[in-house]
Parts: sequence; structure tokens; C-alpha cells
Amino acid sequence: MVRYWIPLLLFVSILTAQTETHADSVGQADSLAIATEMKKVISDPWFGRDKVLHFSAGMAIPGLTYHFYVCRLNRDEQRGKIYAVSLTALLAVGKEVYDKKKKGHFSWKDLAWGGLGLAVGYVAFVR
Repeated sequence: MVRYWIPLLLFVSILTAQTETHADSVGQADSLAIATEMKKVISDPWFGRDKVLHFSAGMAIPGLTYHFYVCRLNRDEQRGKIYAVSLTALLAVGKEVYDKKKKGHFSWKDLAWGGLGLAVGYVAFVR
């Protein structure tokens, strides 16, 4: 929660420090870019369409991985469980690292929903 106060205070200080000169019109564009970036960071609700997608993918991937490895390839069940959980966790973290690189925001909430989906998928399909 504290990490949101610093960008918010920075944003407010930028808005209040603007003057009406031509040189500041460029500053206004920078302020708008900062405000847009801050809106991305701040608007990450716990419940949303993307959270449903993270939960669904986290639930489906372990079941599909386990089924493919154990039932289709006729491999060891214990290894199938390990691979199913590992692949799902790797994909969830990889997706957030990708979002951090491309969008500039690593969402712990998305990761939590993916982990919850992983737990539900493991219990429902693998165990």
C-alpha cells in the first residue's frame, strides 16, 4: 500500500507545478504519460476479467499436462504430478515477468489467482 503513495504524491506535485507557457505543454504530455502509467499500476482490482482468465488457465494447465504425460505417454504418475505443477507455476511466473517487461507492471494479484487456480486444478484433476 505504501508503494502507491510515492507515485501518487509525485503525480500530484507534477500537476500542481505546471504553468501556462509553451514550454510546459511538453511537460503536460509527460504528465499525461505518467498519469496513464500510474492508472495502470493503481487499477489492478482483485476481481476482474483477467483474474478469471488467470484462475482458469491455472486450473486447466495442470490437468492437461498430467493427462498428457500420464495417460497419453504412459509415464510415471508421480513425475506427472511434479511436471504438471511445475509447468503451471513456471507459466504463471513467466507471464507476469513478460507483463513487467512489456507493460511495466508485475501483478501479484494475477499471480495469486493463478496459484489459486493451480491448487484447485491439482485437487480436481490430478489428485
